[in-house]
This record gives sequence, C-alpha cells and structure tokens, in this order.
Amino acid sequence: MDGIISLSIPYFYLIHVLVVTVRVGAALLLAPIWGSTALPQYLRIILIFSIAAVIASVVPFNEQAYSNPGLILPAEFLIGLLLSMGIRIAFAGLQLGAQMVSHHLGFSMVQTIDPTTANRSTLMSSYLSMLGYVLILAADQHHTILRSLAASYTAFPAGTIVQSGQWFDTLMQAAGQIFIIGWKIALPVFVTTLLLEMTVAFVARMHPQISIMVVTAPLKLYLGMLVLGASLAFFPRAIGDAFNLMVLRK
Repeated sequence: MDGIISLSIPYFYLIHVLVVTVRVGAALLLAPIWGSTALPQYLRIILIFSIAAVIASVVPFNEQAYSNPGLILPAEFLIGLLLSMGIRIAFAGLQLGAQMVSHHLGFSMVQTIDPTTANRSTLMSSYLSMLGYVLILAADQHHTILRSLAASYTAFPAGTIVQSGQWFDTLMQAAGQIFIIGWKIALPVFVTTLLLEMTVAFVARMHPQISIMVVTAPLKLYLGMLVLGASLAFFPRAIGDAFNLMVLRK
C-alpha cells in the first residue's frame, strides 16, 4: 500500500559497511596519529565507522563478492594494513634514528613513557615522534591516506584477493628503508661525536691530568644537540619519500 513506510533492515548494506570498516580500520588504527592510544577508544571507533560509512556510500556494492566472508575479511584487513605501510616504515626508521642519537648523546638511560604506544622510550624517541606527527599534518599526509583508501576500491574492489607477489617483494625492499632513514637522522650526530671522542683521546694522551669523563660528557651533549638542531632542516627530506611509499601493487 502507498504511504506505508518500510522498516526492513538493509542487511546487505550493513555487511557492505562492515567489510569496508575492516579495510579502513586496518589502515588507520595501525597507523600513527589515528591509532594513537592517547585518543579515547570510543573516539577512534566513531572515527573509523564514520569514515567507513562515507566510503561505503560511494563504493559499489557487489553481492557476489561477499558470499564467503571468512575469505573476504582477512583479505580486506591485509589491503588496509599495506596501504598505511609507508607511514609505519617512516616512523620505524625515525625510532631507530632516535635510539642511535640517544646513544651517542648519552640519553639512552633517560626513558619516558611514550603516550602513543604506552611503552618506555628514550627522550629523543618521544621528541622525534612528536616532530614526525607535525610533519604528517604539515605534509597533508592525513588527507592523503584517506584519499588512498577511497582510491583503493578502484584498483582493489571489495572482495579482491591479493596475491603475495603483489606486495611481498616490495615490502622486503621497503623494510630496508628503515635503516636508511635511521642513519640519515643519526649520521650528523654520529660523525660529530666520533670526531669529538677522537680529539679528546689525542688531548688525553698529551695531557693525562685532564679528567676525560668530566670534559667529554657535557661537550658531547652540547655539540650533539647543536648539530642535531642544525640537521633538523633536512629532516623532512630524510623521511618524506617513505610517506609516499606504496607497498601494494596492482
């Protein structure tokens, strides 16, 4: 009859939103900023479902693709995980570089609680992590990953089963960027402290009465922080390429 409002539940649409949520959640909850434990859990859940509902409204629904959810959901989780792998690799290299900087400056014993991971980390790790978050926002990467999520349904429609050849080799090559990024960040401080220790060693041979420990520690800290501050101008270039790294290939 005309005028009767249908109260039927759109089960297929809900399944469609659920499948999209798996990919969106894997991409955002395991990435920096969006997956930070500093954000309340309910806020992260609302964010994920809101973004998934918007993307699901523009992604075409394929009923046949959802005939086997036990196979589709792990594939969607893998695709979402690989989409944000570039940012995760950049931050892994950043953490490695921060650990090396802390070691050479004498900060390796100074540890704090990282609010983003709820784990212990060095002072430099926390500082460079915050700087990395600023670079993500300044470089508009938080919008880029959302655009990548929406565009991923063109290259990999819902229900696509990705093969290991589409991402495994690229992931292994990209993992090497962790060490490259780490050394790019730590190299100026490493070279400075190495030259300083060699100079102090020669001075100690000529003047044994000088207390090396008293002189070296503050001098290493002062010069290291000075060089680190000067090298921060090249910091975006060191990790910028990793932000745009795409592990998953069509």
